[in-house]
Amino acid sequence: MEEDSLKERELKFPERAYELLSWVTRGRDITVRDDQYDFHWLLDIVKFCRKGRCRARLIDSGKLEAFQLEWLGEAGADLYSSDEARPEAAELELINKACKRGGTIVAYFHHGALEEEEEKEPGLEKVTFSALERMGRNGIYLYLSNRERKCDFSYLNELASACRRGGSWLVYYHHGPLESSLEELGRNGAWIHISDESLGESQDITFLIEILKARLSKKANLVLHLVEEWETYQLRDVVKAGAIVLFKSSLRDYKSSLRTLEKEAGRRKLDFKAYYLYPALLP
Repeated sequence: MEEDSLKERELKFPERAYELLSWVTRGRDITVRDDQYDFHWLLDIVKFCRKGRCRARLIDSGKLEAFQLEWLGEAGADLYSSDEARPEAAELELINKACKRGGTIVAYFHHGALEEEEEKEPGLEKVTFSALERMGRNGIYLYLSNRERKCDFSYLNELASACRRGGSWLVYYHHGPLESSLEELGRNGAWIHISDESLGESQDITFLIEILKARLSKKANLVLHLVEEWETYQLRDVVKAGAIVLFKSSLRDYKSSLRTLEKEAGRRKLDFKAYYLYPALLP
């Protein structure tokens, strides 16, 4: 019975894979977990995406060996990993080298604490702060959030600088009230995501504009996730200052007074590296 069910699952893989391939023929990027398909199917899908000039985003669940991810990265897959799926810095750096050869990226979400050093098991390097800094210098894109764990801005600034030197970005998702340290973080080249739920008083909008003015270059920016209906004049100032504004679907009513500003803001395309997997999410 177990053998029959295994064969049944294996037969389903090609059908699901062909569905993905049909998306590629329509010019759509795809996102797939590495535990959804057999490795050889994943490799074929990734190669097909490259021929179709579509991006293949592979979510690392920890199932595959590092050398398999190297093959997939070099073949054309952008790898989305985390310290929960792959906690060994050395593996990630090898995978990143393969991705660079393939013209793809490693996007790494760090959920753990930012610490100087931790005890290491012999022969195994965990993703400590120093390892994260090195990963940034090697061109790995780093993603952090303060939703579950407070982030020390002195560490964030060092990571942002390391990523800038390595040609990648630190992308930081900020929850809660605005902090003065955000201005320096923008100056250090980080991408910052903020929801309008973090903005309480009118002076917060002024401060938001100051953060935008402080950013090092147009390569880094602030992304404002709009949940509530704003006064048009307030949002206009933020848009003019250069922010990328993402509108909640409920605000896209044709009767909305923000409709004109939404069209203007929509002309600024959000680079796929400036968010982790999905632009509208605030992890």
